[in-house]
Amino acid sequence: MRKITTLVLVGLLAACKPAADKAPTEAEPAAPPMPEARADGPAAATTAISLDGEGLRFIDKSSGKASLLAFGVPRAQAEEALGRVAGTLDDRSSNEECGAGAMDFTRFDAMTLNFQGGKFVGWFLGNEPGADQYSAMSGIAIGTTRAKAAESVTLVMMEDSTLGEEFSLGAGDKVIGGMFAAPGDAAKIDALFAGVNCFFR
Repeated sequence: MRKITTLVLVGLLAACKPAADKAPTEAEPAAPPMPEARADGPAAATTAISLDGEGLRFIDKSSGKASLLAFGVPRAQAEEALGRVAGTLDDRSSNEECGAGAMDFTRFDAMTLNFQGGKFVGWFLGNEPGADQYSAMSGIAIGTTRAKAAESVTLVMMEDSTLGEEFSLGAGDKVIGGMFAAPGDAAKIDALFAGVNCFFR
C-alpha cells in the first residue's frame, strides 16, 4: 500500500511541474526584409552618379560627360537632380541638434542629402540597398576593402576618431570621408560622406 501511495505522490508531483521548465515553442519574430532600391528615375538608364568631395557628379554613360551638383545649390534643385536617377525620395527629416547646427535631410534609398538654410551642404551614403549605384571616380565604393582603397588614392586614417575606423580620401578641404566596418586591410567601407554631416565628435 505504501508503494502505491508513493507512486501516486510521484505522479502528482510530475503533473504539477511548472510549465516554465518546458522549452518555448514560439519562434522569434523575423526582421522585416530590407526594401529593394528603386533607382528608377527617368535618367537612371543613361546616367551614373559619382561621389565627389564637392557634391555629386552626374556622368552621361554614353559620352562620359560629367556635370557637378555642387554644394550650395538650393534644396529643390538638389532633390530634382538626384530624383531623376534615384527615383522618388523616401523621406524628409530634420535634426536641430547636429554638431554643425540644425540640419534638414532628404533620403533616396542609401543616399541622404544634407541641407542647411535651404542649401545642399553635404551627403551621406550608408551600407544599405541602393548603395551600389554610387562610386567615386577612383572606383571606391561601399564594400571596397581598405587594402584596395589604399591602392587607388591617398587614404588617411583619422586618429582617435569618435566615429570608429574613420578615414579621408585625398587631402584638402573637399575630400570624401568614410568609415570602415572594422580594423585591418580586409575591412570593407561601411559608409562614405562629404561636405557637412550630422556628426558628434
